[in-house]
Amino acid sequence: MGKVKNRYVISVLVADRVGILRDITSAVADMGANIDGISQTVVAGYFTVILTASFNKLRKPEEIRSAILHNFGGAEVEVQVRPYDVNAVRRVPAKGSRYVLTITGKDRKGILKAVTAFLSDRNINVEDWYVEFDGENVMHIGEVSVPKLLDIRQVQDELRQLLSKMGLESYIQHENIFKATNEVGAIGSLLKGGK
Repeated sequence: MGKVKNRYVISVLVADRVGILRDITSAVADMGANIDGISQTVVAGYFTVILTASFNKLRKPEEIRSAILHNFGGAEVEVQVRPYDVNAVRRVPAKGSRYVLTITGKDRKGILKAVTAFLSDRNINVEDWYVEFDGENVMHIGEVSVPKLLDIRQVQDELRQLLSKMGLESYIQHENIFKATNEVGAIGSLLKGGK
């Protein structure tokens, strides 16, 4: 079993504006598809989305791509469509415990290169990454999946040592602790529950 019949992975990249998701999802839905997975973000003024969709009948990738492009009226947009491949998904790293990694300090070249090499060498999978700039300073927030075999304290110590040489601070927290200490709603509900 490899490619799943009538299920596709679709990615779109275009300069951001209001209504992009509407234009993509209406094109796909009007072709008789159910969108069963989606992740979308905007980076430096560019909108990007990746989604999976299952169609009620056989569709060719170029047919899907053309329908999406039609809704953009000639705007510069990149659309890729490929069959969903179960074998490719099976090669995705095994899930571990989810952690949130934060890095703060003065921005400089090579931060992502150093951090991603560190994580990859330990078989830690990056599931999401966000970067925010404030003048010369930068904050990285990453969601990572840490294999259960690893000692998270050792990982944290080694990462701190690596990044302190670059003048950066780093923290790794289990996702539940990060959410509880960084979301006002979560803190409010904890306080109410404690009364």
